[in-house]
Amino acid sequence: MRLGKQTIVFFGSQVGSSIAGFLATWYIANQLGSTILGEYTVVAALLFWLNVPASSVGTAMTKRISEGDAPKEFLAAGHLLNVALTAVLVVAIVALTDVVNQLVNHQVALEVAALVAVQGVFDVVVSSLQGQRQVGKSGLLKTFERTLRSAFHIVVVFVGAAFVWLVLGHAAAVAIAAIVGVYFHREGPAWPTVEHVRRLVNYGMYGWLGTMKSRAFAWMDTLVLGLFAAYSLGGLVGVTHSQIGIYEVAWSLASVLGLVSVSISSTLFPALSELGSKEDYSKVRHLVDEGLAFSGVFVIPGLFGAVVVGSDLLVVYRPEFAQGATILVVLILARLLSGYAAQFLNAINAIDRPDVTFRINLAFVLLNAGLNLGLVYAFGWYGAAVATVVSTAVSVVISGYALSRLIDSLSIPLAEIGYQTAAAVVMFVVTRLLDPIVFEGVSSAGLSPARPISAVGIVVVGAGVYALALLGLSGRVRTKARGLTPI
Repeated sequence: MRLGKQTIVFFGSQVGSSIAGFLATWYIANQLGSTILGEYTVVAALLFWLNVPASSVGTAMTKRISEGDAPKEFLAAGHLLNVALTAVLVVAIVALTDVVNQLVNHQVALEVAALVAVQGVFDVVVSSLQGQRQVGKSGLLKTFERTLRSAFHIVVVFVGAAFVWLVLGHAAAVAIAAIVGVYFHREGPAWPTVEHVRRLVNYGMYGWLGTMKSRAFAWMDTLVLGLFAAYSLGGLVGVTHSQIGIYEVAWSLASVLGLVSVSISSTLFPALSELGSKEDYSKVRHLVDEGLAFSGVFVIPGLFGAVVVGSDLLVVYRPEFAQGATILVVLILARLLSGYAAQFLNAINAIDRPDVTFRINLAFVLLNAGLNLGLVYAFGWYGAAVATVVSTAVSVVISGYALSRLIDSLSIPLAEIGYQTAAAVVMFVVTRLLDPIVFEGVSSAGLSPARPISAVGIVVVGAGVYALALLGLSGRVRTKARGLTPI
């Protein structure tokens, strides 16, 4: 399958996953409120931080399997490493039961241990599929897991079950998806040698910090906010679990806009890895340019759109969520910057220079952690959002510079980014002018709730205006659009 169409398949599966996640998050928030959602978000943050070892093994497996050298042996070696690492984590969670329970504000330590165990298996299964260039299937598997999890959560809330069943429902969905994923594999495992394990470990020694970097970007703010809320660490501005729930909703909406960038990175990695092993850097530069050109295609208009209708969209969850409008705009900016940084780091990893990404990721994690602790203490949840933006901006600069040194030069598609920004500005002006008119029309028609309904209308109009403006400005976008059509 061509890279462009494979990206579309992966992106489509991620959109499906996001829709399923939105429905479950909306239902939990609407029925139980922002506080319960915030407490469950802390469970998710804890899960993804504790799963760094398994995800690092998965990253190494994707790289080694994609190289085409002994894929069966690397598949088996990865699973063996994962079992050992996950066993250590489960024992540690059980030993620290009281700490986990206090952080989450519920007695769920054993259930969290089970969730961490099955998530480790699932991550390795997905990474194996990506290494075998079945990126589309890996995306579909993630969508299946997210949809199943959402269904379980909706049922749990509907029947009024205890909080612990949210965690158990999550674990059950992940376990079922992992079993299904095994059947997608093109090749089964073969008994590995010590050398296969060593090569995975060598790559993973650098790759674990890359995983930690992605976790820091997605979950450091949530974890720090959770610590301030659970342990009453003080600060100039207080933090509550309710704010964490609202913050998570804003983050999930921002993440939807970043799906194109994630899809591009996941699709390009196997191709970049093969080119990197051949030292064909001219084609590497071309693929990086392609990734950068389209990473912001949804996020840039989303940033401008959030300024116009952000608070109205958040009200869909509950009126209390409208206070997260500013947080939403800041987090979308963070997502935009992260998309560009991801293209650079993806290419550096693909050309087998994990030592370089290790240093970049170390700088990001340390900066992100320090800024979160300091800014959350000073400004509460606003500080967490700003910390994410600043550390991500630094990552873009450092990773771009490093990649340009490794492949001699780097082409930044400034014209395409400029076209996207110009189209977004046109969209912003049109939607800003139409917003009060549409709201008045919806109110006059007696439709309720008027604000969310008018906001959806503005989003639809804005998307159309942006698409037409971008197609008119960018010949490159027109060419890609024609190439992706079935005609």
